[in-house]
Amino acid sequence: MARSCSIRWCALLTALCGCGGATGDPPARPSAGRAAMVSQVRVPGDDLVFAPNGSGVGRTLTPGGVIDTSGLFFQSLGTNGRACVSCHVASDGWTITPRSVQRRFEETSGLDPLFRPNDGATSPLADVSSLEARRSAYALLLDRAVIRVGLPIPDGAEFELAAVVDPYGYASAKELSLFRRPLPAANLKFLSAVMWDGRETLAGMTIHQDLADQANGATEGHAQKSDPLTDPQREEIVAFESRLTFAQALDFQAGILDQDGAHGGP
Repeated sequence: MARSCSIRWCALLTALCGCGGATGDPPARPSAGRAAMVSQVRVPGDDLVFAPNGSGVGRTLTPGGVIDTSGLFFQSLGTNGRACVSCHVASDGWTITPRSVQRRFEETSGLDPLFRPNDGATSPLADVSSLEARRSAYALLLDRAVIRVGLPIPDGAEFELAAVVDPYGYASAKELSLFRRPLPAANLKFLSAVMWDGRETLAGMTIHQDLADQANGATEGHAQKSDPLTDPQREEIVAFESRLTFAQALDFQAGILDQDGAHGGP
């Protein structure tokens, strides 16, 4: 991978941020509005996709340097308007962060597909009929960028459930409410387990099979698809994710992360 130069970065940041200045000047922090408008920029002749974020610029390495946004990863396959990209955003390292979640809430009054009561709210029964009701219902998603996962105690668990105390009035012994941030849909070739608790991998499948099963489960659960993904659909989503390598490449305070002998970036 060719080492970035300051001229190239200044040109890129000028395009991303609308900032000027002489070569070598510290890059200006983009305004929230400007950063929101620019989701990704490809540099001609490079196999990297750039995305501004709150602390600088992230870079996604993908074969060919083009992210095909017409693929299934970017399509709504369920019934509630969500796609994989709803919770796996390039500028957030292919996950979501509180800052970006809050921006999406304010821009859409909490009506973006990310905000759905089945798992985005503190309870599927939460009131989402008004702006203030939605702000309360999606409080954990807004504050911590976490999604509710409803699961029972697994068979063979090495613990017992003594009591359920849920301030949101929904969880029970049959379905606990577990709040977890979506894992990044990038750098997957380095995984040794799938899901926060490794429950896919514990089933004895290969990582590829785990990811295919996870894609299906996420579409049925988070996107509320009424029927399973077909095998070709699962394969397409896994193939897309498996080709993504992401890392922060520029930090507004530290500068370019692969200069002066450093080994930052994807």
